[in-house]
Amino acid sequence: MLKLFSKPAIVLALAIFSGTPSLSALFTGEALGLQAPGGALVATADEGKESALSWQKQARDTRATVIGVVKELNQLGDQGNPVVKNLIDDAGMWLKMADAEFAKGDKLMEKKDFRVASTAYNMAWQYLVKAATAGLNAKSILTGK
Repeated sequence: MLKLFSKPAIVLALAIFSGTPSLSALFTGEALGLQAPGGALVATADEGKESALSWQKQARDTRATVIGVVKELNQLGDQGNPVVKNLIDDAGMWLKMADAEFAKGDKLMEKKDFRVASTAYNMAWQYLVKAATAGLNAKSILTGK
């Protein structure tokens, strides 16, 4: 299917035609009704908590998968392959970054800052995906699968 307009172009056009008073309003989300004037998010505490819990579960489940890949790589070793060694190192680095973000999310949940906790868990999940990708690429090189 041919895509005539990108999402940013459509948002900009809507902002212009709806009379959005400023580009800053557009880029803070006010033009889309995502934020009230002044930057307050339009969401209830329950919605924020639900989002945070959802991202927390997603990150926790993904971490379990990554740990399985890391254990398998530890058994295989890098077999003297420098590319595999670098991929294994990358996977470990991403895993550490994910764990730090996950811990940050947990602390924010205790403070009931659900919106920021949701962002931290989402970032942890993204780091875990990077760790899994590096680990699976290393495994693929080693096993040919």
